[in-house]
Amino acid sequence: MRTLALYLVVVCLSLMGCLSNMSSTRKIGDTVHDMNDQARWGRLGDAAQYVDPTYRNTYLTNHRYWGSEIQLADAEVQHVQIAQSADAATAFVTYSWYGADTMTLHQSVVRQRWSALGSRYVLASEVVVQGDPRLLGATGPATSTDAAPISLLQQ
Repeated sequence: MRTLALYLVVVCLSLMGCLSNMSSTRKIGDTVHDMNDQARWGRLGDAAQYVDPTYRNTYLTNHRYWGSEIQLADAEVQHVQIAQSADAATAFVTYSWYGADTMTLHQSVVRQRWSALGSRYVLASEVVVQGDPRLLGATGPATSTDAAPISLLQQ
């Protein structure tokens, strides 16, 4: 009888661990999608609420041209990889956008780093890993959108 009770306790604890990890995965996935949807529709103030306070000024500076010189056509979350410990994640987001100066369609893939802050996840950093870097405030000539594809699992 004792063995059965011990077995049931172990099974219950294992299931709770799995459910906890699933809820973390869903939580980070929902957060990544919500933040990028806010940004996609020009609500950068709302999107900034998902950004780590220590990175928020940089985020707003990097997105200062969105809605004026950069018009987003689409934002698609390609992949979200959560860390084993569930305290961090990496997301890859593809943005299709127009430069107001030429109305030429550009595409940029952005790697976003997310981290746990209390009971929520916040954007800790982001960088263009493929395509035109001007999406995030970089200056200089455009790069080809036909750049070599990256592996979404590159960290």
